[in-house]
Amino acid sequence: MEMLSQPPQPSSAERAARMAAVGFLLLALVTLAFALGWGVQELRSDDAAPPAGVRPATAQPDANTASLGAAIIDEIVGILESQYVDRKTIDPEALKDAAINGMITSLNDRETHYISPSDLKSSNLQLASTYEGIGASVSDRTGQIQIVAPFRDSPAEQAGIKSGDIILAVDGEPTDGWTDTHAVEVIRGPRGTSVLLKVQHADGKIEELNVTRGEIDIESVFTEPNLELIPGESGDTLVDRDGKLVTDICYLAISQFHDKTLAELKTKGSGIEAKCKTGLILDLRGNPGGGLTATVNVADEFLDKGIIIIEEDSEGKRQATNAQTGGVLTKIAIVVLQDAGSASGSEVLGAALRDNGRAKLLGTTSFGKGTVNRLFPLKNCDDPNGNCGALYASIGRWLTPKSELIEGLGIKPDVELPMTAEQYIDEGDIQVFQAIDILRGTK
Repeated sequence: MEMLSQPPQPSSAERAARMAAVGFLLLALVTLAFALGWGVQELRSDDAAPPAGVRPATAQPDANTASLGAAIIDEIVGILESQYVDRKTIDPEALKDAAINGMITSLNDRETHYISPSDLKSSNLQLASTYEGIGASVSDRTGQIQIVAPFRDSPAEQAGIKSGDIILAVDGEPTDGWTDTHAVEVIRGPRGTSVLLKVQHADGKIEELNVTRGEIDIESVFTEPNLELIPGESGDTLVDRDGKLVTDICYLAISQFHDKTLAELKTKGSGIEAKCKTGLILDLRGNPGGGLTATVNVADEFLDKGIIIIEEDSEGKRQATNAQTGGVLTKIAIVVLQDAGSASGSEVLGAALRDNGRAKLLGTTSFGKGTVNRLFPLKNCDDPNGNCGALYASIGRWLTPKSELIEGLGIKPDVELPMTAEQYIDEGDIQVFQAIDILRGTK
């Protein structure tokens, strides 16, 4: 394969760019973003109310079972508070949380969670297109709080935060043992305020960066490649594996699904079918999902007919959501790029296009997030204001149009093509290059 020529000794700027790219790619392959308020987005209804036939969260279970359970818990707490050898260290709230989490853990369901009052107040479940913070995605998958990527033109990027950075401390407090959820709560804050981050860059350099928080406008649809296709050379242009400019194929990346994604897609997708006769590359790599309405509406822009998604409830009953006519991208040939970071809504979109014969999927198996989740506010606690937190519960499953289960399995691509960091540095973005070849009929 002929590549654009590379100098034998890359500049320090190019080395830094490649280091950042390696850090980003490694994280993209093994983690899911927690965008300081955005994680693996549950493909949930925009209405948090329980569906018909589901008992409200405030309703009481069987009286005998409830009394027995509450009595035993109260008895254990009483014994511990009066007899436990280190009873001065007992935190009643911690005992309560442990009892609740023990019940949930016994379900062996990674998508059902108890949400504490403080976490619920921090609005980490919002699906809006703006929030106040620094504008970066983080993960704790490596055991440390690590930057997946700063958002484009965000306060984080402007302050010097880079992909792969490890956050060692926030306002002087070490992050040892922190979860990404806790990091979200601490780092986010009102615009105009600042936060001091002690970070370790991918090259080992440690520095303190003062970041002024802002209102982050979360753009979700992009026409420039997420990764520079030939590192250090191609910039934000779409080129093939030989470095030649591609004009017969268009590129769209959807980073997540929120309340403005549909409008963005209509604006940036308008005219693509007339301009790019050969086809479209739809990049869903690293897309953690989003809201149900946004996902369905986006899928509808690619489909004139067919099933978009099937919901199966706790009793096994199924309900399908069908596409309507009138989308802006219903005729163009499509190759969808996905990876292990493609979750929830991005899996639904990819499967809908594949099962309806609109696209081929290329990359690696997606994350496998396919539960129907709803938020049940809790009321029966000792707080006089009723701030008891909430139960975020799985109440059903999302299935592909061909009735395939997504949860725990993911969506397998039609063309399996993993990409390592080393391959990216040596050969460029081979997944995009393969998509170009497929659309042109050369592969």
